[in-house]
Amino acid sequence: MLSMSVKSNVDAVRKNLSDIAKKQLPFAVAKGLTATAKDAQGQLAKALPTQLDRPTPFTMRAFAVKPATKSTPVASVFVRPDQWKYLTYQFEGGDRKPPGRALVVPRNIKLNQFGNMQRRAIKQLLAKKNVFSGVVNGVPGIYLRKKSATGNSLQLLVGYANQARYRSRYPFREIAEGAINATFNRNLRRALDEALASAR
Repeated sequence: MLSMSVKSNVDAVRKNLSDIAKKQLPFAVAKGLTATAKDAQGQLAKALPTQLDRPTPFTMRAFAVKPATKSTPVASVFVRPDQWKYLTYQFEGGDRKPPGRALVVPRNIKLNQFGNMQRRAIKQLLAKKNVFSGVVNGVPGIYLRKKSATGNSLQLLVGYANQARYRSRYPFREIAEGAINATFNRNLRRALDEALASAR
């Protein structure tokens, strides 16, 4: 989660305001912060396909906003919990442990348009008579028995791994802070103008 602190911006604006405008400032700040958080949300989503390989529609909906209020002038941009379960490794790096016995790593299997295995792929593979799960030459995985004129062979379809190591690939904070710095002053001025117009 990234929370915005723009106290210095607000203090600079307050110096040049009339008494009426100063009364409207808390409303404007809340509205400006929320608008800026939404701008950051949009930039974060826009950057996903440039940083990650073919993100799914579900991944593209990862970012959410907690709006600011007059009493709590803080707006936050965050990743929804379900998406954070796997995006944390793209954002922060680290070692991913399997939720079950092992992580499955596709080797020679058809993937969907987003580069992922089909949801029921493992079950469908193991239902075939010429496919089995086991360890061959010290390599665990799911294998295909192949017959040819020259003899039989095995092809590794899916590998098993105890863990996967990720490096940080998505600069979440840099993208969000760039959007905040570029849009907050404009959003605050617009929100203040609207607040003053409604107060007249």
